[in-house]
Amino acid sequence: MKNIFILISLLYNVSLAIAQTNYYTTTKTFNEQGYIYQCDVDTESGDINLYNKNNKWTYIKQMKKGTNTPFYVTPENYTPLYVKDKNETYNDSIFKVIVNNAFINYKGKMKGWELTIITYTDSETGRISEVLFNFADFTPYATIPVSIYRQIETKLIGLKYTLTPLAKTLNYVYQWWAIEPK
Repeated sequence: MKNIFILISLLYNVSLAIAQTNYYTTTKTFNEQGYIYQCDVDTESGDINLYNKNNKWTYIKQMKKGTNTPFYVTPENYTPLYVKDKNETYNDSIFKVIVNNAFINYKGKMKGWELTIITYTDSETGRISEVLFNFADFTPYATIPVSIYRQIETKLIGLKYTLTPLAKTLNYVYQWWAIEPK
């Protein structure tokens, strides 16, 4: 009986160790089934950027079309880039639903930790065209497989916003959310 108890305890501890695997310890490329993700790790800060390798706006500054001048929203030029309409309320709610559904099997593990999701919206169509995930290497997000992030990305791509005239003058519209799955 004692041997069975010890065996069960060992198996439980091994399963916990496997479940805590940090997938994002170094900068690398994940070649998955039908998609490729890039993981960029800042070893000094522990900051991780995870994104689809096909993204074209990652690390490209937001700027006015036809210029090489970065565009930053400041108090002087502040104009919301999205029109406040029913689509924005819908999209904010759908973000939460998508993230909560993706992390349903990790319920409780994410408590107290926010995932930063950065979206790049096409300034021609108003549709989200790219997604980047940002998290620290010491958070539970580092133990989540790429497939979960892919699931979120595929559901966010294509969500539509109504853009302001200012937003339509930019190469893309940058927006971010910090979301704690519930």
